[in-house]
Amino acid sequence: MHSPDRHTYGLTTASECEQEESRLAHMHAAFTRYLDGALSLTPVAASLKRILDLGCGSGAWAIQAALKFPDAQVVAIDMSPLPHCELPPNVNFVLANLTEDWTLEMEAFDMVHSRLVMSHVVNGEDAIRKAAQLVRSGGLMIIEDFDLNSMVQTGGPATCAFVKKVIELWASRKADAEIGRKLSGIIKSTGCFFDVQVRKVPAPLCGTGHGEPMNELGRALKNSWIRVSEDRRLRALGLMEGMAQQQKEELIQADCMTVMDVYFCSAQRGYQAAKE
Repeated sequence: MHSPDRHTYGLTTASECEQEESRLAHMHAAFTRYLDGALSLTPVAASLKRILDLGCGSGAWAIQAALKFPDAQVVAIDMSPLPHCELPPNVNFVLANLTEDWTLEMEAFDMVHSRLVMSHVVNGEDAIRKAAQLVRSGGLMIIEDFDLNSMVQTGGPATCAFVKKVIELWASRKADAEIGRKLSGIIKSTGCFFDVQVRKVPAPLCGTGHGEPMNELGRALKNSWIRVSEDRRLRALGLMEGMAQQQKEELIQADCMTVMDVYFCSAQRGYQAAKE
């Protein structure tokens, strides 16, 4: 693989900044609570032998998968080195950029997973199509991502203006900040999967949803988004500090109505399609 180019990612990475590592850790904890300790919304067979995590970030999900399936081999890929953490012996970290060629065996994984990554990836749809080819016959592909347009539709004027600018900047980099709602269509268009399921979770950022796990997820998404909004790389792309501050003031209000839609998409690869 070529040496990863970190500038293809729009944010500071976990290995570069402890604050970013902390943000990712809090997000993983909130997702884990919302999923009641499971790896995903989709039940996962106990017979998994090879698991791939694309864009593993801090490595938290890959570590969780490795501990749940100690007899499985977990491959974790990211364009940035992992922050200092102790990996279980069944985790293999690979330094690679998802926008480049992957030297991974086709149809070799029982499960391919990615969480809140493809919206940041340049040509994320192409990355999803490549990922589909790595799933074995009968295996699962699980992609979880957001649609920032939901914040435009539900946020106040400052939030709406800021998020529209982010979507525009992402598009200028050929990344799709609205990819969440498109996941099902992208996966179906590969022709590899016979069972594609999607669940939209409208997470209220003020934490006033149904049940504490949902509220914790919403608050974590809000805090994460505020942190992302203040990222120096976003500033370098053209987002002014004043816009981020005005948005933050709206989001921390008790009567904030902003919602971020998160899409949980899972697909089982067809036996016949995998042989074609």
